[in-house]
Amino acid sequence: MSCSLSQKLADEDVAFEVQSRDLSQLLLTPLPYGQIVELPKGVVTFDRYMNYKEIMSYIEELPSKYPDKVNLEELGRSNEDRPIYLITINRNNNSRKTEKPVIFIESGAHAREWVSPASALYLVERLLESPSLLRNAEWRVVPLLNPDGYVYSWNHDRLWRKNRVPSSDPQCFGVDLNRNFAYHWGEVGSSTKPCSAIYQGPHPFSEPETQALRDAVLEVQNRTKAYLSLHSYGQLFLYPWGYTTAVNHSKTGELVTMAEGMARKIKSASGANYTISGNTGIFLIAGASDDWVASLGVPFVYTMELRDTGNSAFHLPEELIASTGEDLWAAMKYLGRQLEKKKKRKRN
Repeated sequence: MSCSLSQKLADEDVAFEVQSRDLSQLLLTPLPYGQIVELPKGVVTFDRYMNYKEIMSYIEELPSKYPDKVNLEELGRSNEDRPIYLITINRNNNSRKTEKPVIFIESGAHAREWVSPASALYLVERLLESPSLLRNAEWRVVPLLNPDGYVYSWNHDRLWRKNRVPSSDPQCFGVDLNRNFAYHWGEVGSSTKPCSAIYQGPHPFSEPETQALRDAVLEVQNRTKAYLSLHSYGQLFLYPWGYTTAVNHSKTGELVTMAEGMARKIKSASGANYTISGNTGIFLIAGASDDWVASLGVPFVYTMELRDTGNSAFHLPEELIASTGEDLWAAMKYLGRQLEKKKKRKRN
């Protein structure tokens, strides 16, 4: 923080705390991942961040390792022709015939938020160890919605956010995938400028990534009881609506109660504090996946902003990857079991 800005804040009696005196040193210092020894085929780790090749290797081996539990589907291809995968985890792997309620998790929309896909894969591992949570629900996970951006954030720009589609400006690439959904698209919190980090795209669902996710959600729209969009950072549960402060969601009370329960379970498990907030949680945004899914009538929809609230920005220290995955696991165990209870009460 510059002296002039510090002085200005002090002059205006604005309380502040310097988290990092030179954030560029944290983000621009070469990371050690160029020299890593790649994991064996199909192996996962949460001791460090996995590169794209390792993530794909792990995902693609799941059906052969767990043929009775895992179905892997390619939803589409990115602009640079990388697969966008959907992992369906279901007891007895009978996903095409089941009438079980669906819990849908989407992650990795923003390239720089590496802990998002890492946490999604952590959840996959824990679900595969927990047959009780598969008995009455089908879990659908899109672990890496933005593969092109993820690769670019490893090889070129650690803070890259968008996908990598060319734009009308030859100097600028990418659409913010979380501004490209067809619900109040192009309104607050997005941009029509291709060079902007929050560029909304030329029209709703203009991107192959958002089209793939759209089709996957619509396929199970009537069965989906909960939807979680994973992002970082901030330790927050955000519920609809994100595009306005003028309209309350019809199920605000239920959404808050469920989120409070998830936050309590996280606090009990790890000590981490997660805040619950509606449409004023961070800032207003339109065209996001959570609002679009909520507009379809899915009862419980959240954006979960993962750790942290410290000074590591989008590069959460690797020693906290597993702990962040545990946060998600604690929340999803609670969510899954609460949905089971609701179903039983309705049946009785």
